[in-house]
Amino acid sequence: MQTFGKLLGCLVLLGILWGCEGNVATQQNLVDFVPNTSKNVLKIHRWEFTQNEFLENSLLQQLPAEPYAKVFSTYRPLFQQITAQEQVLLCLSPSDSLPIFTLISKVKNLSLPKDSLSNFSSKEEPFEKYRITTNQYEGLSFFETIKDSIVLLSNSKENLQQILKGNTQQDPSFLKAFKVKNQQGLIAILQTASLPSDSTAIPLASYTAVEMQILPNGLTAKGVMLDRDSLPGRLSLFKGQIPQIIKGAEVIPITSEKASSFTISNLDTLKKQLQTIRKDSVQLHPVFETTQEVVQMSLNNETVTVLRSLDVTLSMESLAKYLSETTTYRETARYALAMESSPFESLVPWLASTQPQTVFAWEDFIFFTETEATSETLLNALSSGAVLANSPYYEEAAAVLPQAGSWVQYNLKGDLNGLFPLMLNTPPTKVKNYPLAVTQLIYDRDFAHVNIVAKEQSGQQPSAGLVQQLASVTLEADVLGAPQFFTNHYTYGKDIVVQDVANTLYLISASGKILWKKKLNGPILGSIHEVDLLKNGKKQMAFTTPNTLYVLDRKGNAVAPFPKQFKDEITQGLSVFDYDNNRRYRFLVTQQNKVFMYDGKGKNVSGFTFDQTRSPIVMPPQHLRIGNKDYITIAEENGKLNILSRTGKSRVNVTQTFSFADMPIEKEGSDFVVITKDHQKKSISQNGKVSSQSLDVSNSYYFTIQGATKVTLDDNLMRINGKLTELPIGIYSKPAIFTVGKKIYIAVTELQEHKVYLYDKAGELLSNFPVYGTSVIDVGDANKNGKLNVVVKGNDNEIILYQAQ
Repeated sequence: MQTFGKLLGCLVLLGILWGCEGNVATQQNLVDFVPNTSKNVLKIHRWEFTQNEFLENSLLQQLPAEPYAKVFSTYRPLFQQITAQEQVLLCLSPSDSLPIFTLISKVKNLSLPKDSLSNFSSKEEPFEKYRITTNQYEGLSFFETIKDSIVLLSNSKENLQQILKGNTQQDPSFLKAFKVKNQQGLIAILQTASLPSDSTAIPLASYTAVEMQILPNGLTAKGVMLDRDSLPGRLSLFKGQIPQIIKGAEVIPITSEKASSFTISNLDTLKKQLQTIRKDSVQLHPVFETTQEVVQMSLNNETVTVLRSLDVTLSMESLAKYLSETTTYRETARYALAMESSPFESLVPWLASTQPQTVFAWEDFIFFTETEATSETLLNALSSGAVLANSPYYEEAAAVLPQAGSWVQYNLKGDLNGLFPLMLNTPPTKVKNYPLAVTQLIYDRDFAHVNIVAKEQSGQQPSAGLVQQLASVTLEADVLGAPQFFTNHYTYGKDIVVQDVANTLYLISASGKILWKKKLNGPILGSIHEVDLLKNGKKQMAFTTPNTLYVLDRKGNAVAPFPKQFKDEITQGLSVFDYDNNRRYRFLVTQQNKVFMYDGKGKNVSGFTFDQTRSPIVMPPQHLRIGNKDYITIAEENGKLNILSRTGKSRVNVTQTFSFADMPIEKEGSDFVVITKDHQKKSISQNGKVSSQSLDVSNSYYFTIQGATKVTLDDNLMRINGKLTELPIGIYSKPAIFTVGKKIYIAVTELQEHKVYLYDKAGELLSNFPVYGTSVIDVGDANKNGKLNVVVKGNDNEIILYQAQ
């Protein structure tokens, strides 16, 4: 796909390209040009990126009837040539085959390099006072016109003619929904008159407007669903009800295919709304007087209904005259239910029609099943804890959903039906690798808040209560070094970057999917650094191999003018300095006793005058800031410590030499600290004075400081800000300090028993640690869900991603 940068050089003014007649703009709102036949509209702020999302998303790929993905796929050759830097609208109108699309944008925003395209032809013809151009490109026909400085593209000439005649969308509900969501994301406005395959005459609502996040491993959305202004719809059932905590997931077996739940806070209000919607009198069974939540699920090809009760004894008493005890299963009494009609008949279609035969109670819930066999399936699941609430994929979804709600639907085992396909504008279908999709409604006045979550399953998922293993990824060769997190500037979460011994670099999503692989010319020295060379929030990775300085974007492409090749061997990992946090990076490359400094354009920084030392450099140069002064430290094999200014001139004259250990130079207060091989702590003041402290420590001693957090490790004795923590006897990696959000964590790995320990800054071991791991770790919030993630090497060629509870 051509990038915007490649297209930019061949773009010309659209007024020429589309034959602009110089009309003075009379309308500037894109919504004024939505066809009256379009009930579904995408408000797109990142045109290029959105195309790829729909074409590459693992969920949407499995929905062949999803209309937007179908249009993006069919017209991909054309759409890839179009660039847009601001909002565009993509509207769909129903058709017998491919939906009719309308692409709407301001003329100055949308660009198509016609003159540079081969196999492109066009023919212009008048229509009333406008012009419509018929285009042919790569076997595709499309039409275009301009009205009031708005350009319109469509696969239907008649569609454009109707827009030019003024036959545009005037539905007040649509216009209201269009204005509700104005974020700079991907906004979908969808007509929600009825549920798919719903034969009831009671509509659901009017329109829904949601902001969608199409992720590599799934889809999330949040927005609003508007109630009907005239005739009340099914959504109106929840009017006047205060959203309650939803607990249905605690009793839904993970073997269920679908389930739903709604809450009740005021029974009298519920009756009134039922009467208003149904337009007749309604009688609810007395059992509802003690009911606060109604759950329904599909299990064993039958429908199970569950009531969460305020008082199970009272609820069972209201049913007593219809019940007769039959058997006991797993110490739970089961009752035969004998009623002429279902107690839930008045709540159809919010509930599926069913005729329960068996009843039993479990904690705060009363279950109604059609057969005894299904009651046994339920009791097996309940007693073993094999329920939705204990599944890791539910916990992942619940972490981003409000606890209180009005109505929620769960699609399990990839069975997408009900509200979820309605939100995707697709018929019910079956998908793979999506064990759960959740659609939640929270009623608020005359609308409902909508939340949607569907995440792809990856790897083996452990039982609830443990640190979750979210993914296990097997590389083509053994892991080299340790995996690192790399910021995903689209999701603001973290991907994983790692190299194998064949020098292949991998970028792996937080779901465990390998996004790309790239062969490098050698092993990476030191760490991979995150940079933002373009200062636009898009991250790149910078690192060195023995002969190359690389800067790669998140797609694995080299960022010009990099890579930068070197004839002589690079002997230390790359150092990256950003003195003032303004993204004016300095890249320091070390070759034996020489140091080269480059700027973000790959040019030598002429103002840096330090070029070489008398002996080989033994660790990557470091940047330390003390007070308002910058210092660059360069340690030599002969024991000399160079402390320089930004320009490379000596800033602190240190006459004493040191036997440098395998620990970086640290700053403690206003001093520089060197830990020597002979267990001396050397503190160097800013005027070069050196003071010594003998450390009564073992050969396995490490020392590190980050901000106000100081950590030492002496064999198995770790001190965090002076607080002693005694680890099991073992051989440990260097302690590492991580800051995630506003929290600080300290990690060590026991390298013989392969155990990863993670502590908070108070020295408390996090719950359910240690976990298995064979390398040092990286820590971050990979899924941007507020939960801590740990990435570590597992087996020789394995990467493991954990999530802490």
